[in-house]
Amino acid sequence: MELQLWKEILTPYDLAVEELTVKFNHIIKEYRQQGCYSPIEQVTGRVKSISSIIGKAQKKHIAMNEIEERVEDIAGIRLICQFVNDIYSVVELIRNRSDMKVKSEKDYITHMKESGYRSYHIIVMYSVETTTGTKEIPVEIQIRTLGMNFWAIIEHSLQYKYQGNIPSYVKERLTSASKAIITLDNEMESIHDDVIDAQNYYYIRANIVSDILGNIQNLYKCVNKKEIEKIQDEFYEIYQGGDISKLEQFNKQLDIVAESYRMQSMT
Repeated sequence: MELQLWKEILTPYDLAVEELTVKFNHIIKEYRQQGCYSPIEQVTGRVKSISSIIGKAQKKHIAMNEIEERVEDIAGIRLICQFVNDIYSVVELIRNRSDMKVKSEKDYITHMKESGYRSYHIIVMYSVETTTGTKEIPVEIQIRTLGMNFWAIIEHSLQYKYQGNIPSYVKERLTSASKAIITLDNEMESIHDDVIDAQNYYYIRANIVSDILGNIQNLYKCVNKKEIEKIQDEFYEIYQGGDISKLEQFNKQLDIVAESYRMQSMT
């Protein structure tokens, strides 16, 4: 197959990855803007290289003209979570979306691979608009914890180095590492609520501070310098105190002041 033809084939896959990466990142942003814990921590995406696609097709005995139909992981999205339970929350979130249709699922967490690999895989069908019309693209979404992802990246690198024939002593070490990550994930799950409370507090505080600074910036246009300095000094004092309830109260008062000046400017 000519290189130019490959580029034409892969363009819709690039588009699907770009759009889904933006959408999942926006989900994270929505949670955090609302001062809520996001079950998704990180999002990455990629389209397989041409050499990887050909290699997989040869390994699976797939003809070149059947690649688009039979290779379902040309486009890939990886969602990283902090906790194992978050993975299943994200799975449910994906199932409930109207802009992607779940085709298949594989739970390698409940049913871990013999190698020690753990991850949750979902194949979704996602529609993209191209210059030649609408095209439905299969996208593999992998959902893992940070620990699972670290292990999978190392194992993948070793598979590449040893061309699929990893020495037994290395496999043993990988198995031990996988068990250690299971223990780590379980330990992190035991402090799940404490971590979520701490992170929610951080994002709520950050949102309040952002609102306050926005109001102060707007007041620069209509309040004298001395009054602005007084407002800033009061803000810094409350901020350093670390009491979120006082920050909320100050923010409400500042909203009233800002609205008052806005109304005056309209009369």
